[in-house]
Amino acid sequence: MDSEQLKSRDTKSDVKNLARVLEEVLTLVSDTEIFVLVVDLENGKISFSKNTPGSLKKETLNELKYEGKNVWSFLQHFKNSGKRALTDIIKDEKEIYRFTCLKLEKDIVCFGEVITRKVLIDQYISERIETLTLYLEFAPVFFVALDKEGNITYVNSYTLQKTGYALYEVLGNNWFEIFIPETEVEIVKGVFKDIMSGKIELRQNFENEIRTKDGQTLTILWENRLLKKGDENIGTISVGIDVTEQKVKDFEEEVLIRLLSITAEVDYHTAIEKLRTYLSEHCGFDYLVCSIKTSEGEQTFELVSNNNKDLNEVQLKRMCKEFSDGSITVIFHVGKLPKYASESCLKSILQVILSFFERVYYIQKLEEASFRDALTGLFNRRYFMMNLKTEILRVKRYGVTSTVVMLDMDGLKQINDTYGHDVGDLALRKVAKVLIENTRATDLCARYGGDEFVILMPETDLGSAKGAVMRILDKLHNKVVGKTSLSFSAGVAKISPEDDPDGISVLKRADELLYAAKKSGKNTVLSETEALF
Repeated sequence: MDSEQLKSRDTKSDVKNLARVLEEVLTLVSDTEIFVLVVDLENGKISFSKNTPGSLKKETLNELKYEGKNVWSFLQHFKNSGKRALTDIIKDEKEIYRFTCLKLEKDIVCFGEVITRKVLIDQYISERIETLTLYLEFAPVFFVALDKEGNITYVNSYTLQKTGYALYEVLGNNWFEIFIPETEVEIVKGVFKDIMSGKIELRQNFENEIRTKDGQTLTILWENRLLKKGDENIGTISVGIDVTEQKVKDFEEEVLIRLLSITAEVDYHTAIEKLRTYLSEHCGFDYLVCSIKTSEGEQTFELVSNNNKDLNEVQLKRMCKEFSDGSITVIFHVGKLPKYASESCLKSILQVILSFFERVYYIQKLEEASFRDALTGLFNRRYFMMNLKTEILRVKRYGVTSTVVMLDMDGLKQINDTYGHDVGDLALRKVAKVLIENTRATDLCARYGGDEFVILMPETDLGSAKGAVMRILDKLHNKVVGKTSLSFSAGVAKISPEDDPDGISVLKRADELLYAAKKSGKNTVLSETEALF
């Protein structure tokens, strides 16, 4: 047998082997999702596996073009091309196929798969991802993805807009180093570690501050989720909402409700004490003073005075309210506002304080009216006794020296009988005027009753008190009613630590001295330790 015959025999053997292999392939793939088409290049006949879609089960390539036109075009193109292998996705009228074709010596072998469902699913997922991406980019929420080291792998546009950063400034950089204030880094890192270790049930929602590019802070409420790849924890996804404005509103509401509660106290003295504590601790004031001016004088209430030594008039701010007979002025300085306190909140706080002291102003006006003697304008006996009790406590507690003076106008009955009660009233008013004009602002002059007057002289010894009374008596000698020169008799007593808290004992001593002065010839001042003048 020559070489040509041997070669022919080998070729025939190879063809038989290939045909057998193709038959086996057609059988093997029948129970899989992969189907097989074998096209004879010489006559166009098609062999196919059992699982081949019905529209492609044709005897010849020419028949295929009627129900599977696009598949036929693909195969024709591959047949006529010089390529040995080709993979492509073909969309026919009803289905979408993925083909991988091999060109053998006499056949084309095509491995096909119906991927219509997969393509639709992929398309749906793609559309959903695109929608979700658009939502995440423009929704008014913070969306941040971190890797397991805390480096930023994604951040949406809203987050960048609210914090003032550009994407290139943060992407790939560490979240904690860029956004978390130093005071909160360890706490927030601890939460991140809890999430990464799977303890999200306990730390799923978390509130913390983040730092913007310009140094401001925002408070964000986060919901966190763990990212996994297989069994590996690879990072976190966090969605957050900005609750800063709500925090500001909550703070303002809490502060104003508390201030309104304090200032609603029936006793304004108690309210002022509570205000001192609350304003210093919760509202950021390091200096706050209220001044009430009336026709009677000025009263100052110091509410906060922390570290105010270096403050000057330029630094101090004022809020005022004017009345026909007086005014209220709130003088203040704010060191550092509390975390969630706004300028609007500060104004509201000051308005509450101003309104409170307006109430104090009117209360004092009413009190003043109830404590005044209608005829002379001096304080009345009730007011004097209240202040005497307070002064006795000061003497007992601090050991100060204070005195009480009791005066009785000389000859009032004779003036009334001679000139009438109107002139007698005029005489009483003149005595009161001389007392006011010749005593200190710290002294308290009052009409005790009828023609009797009293003077409380805080931190004044007997000698000084008697000297002051003698000067008043000398001034009174210049006052004449009708043809009568006015005068009085007086007794001066020192408040003792042993005196009763109601002041009965010291008033009794002063009254006894007054009686002795009257008995000695009137127009006289008598003290406990000095001779009669």
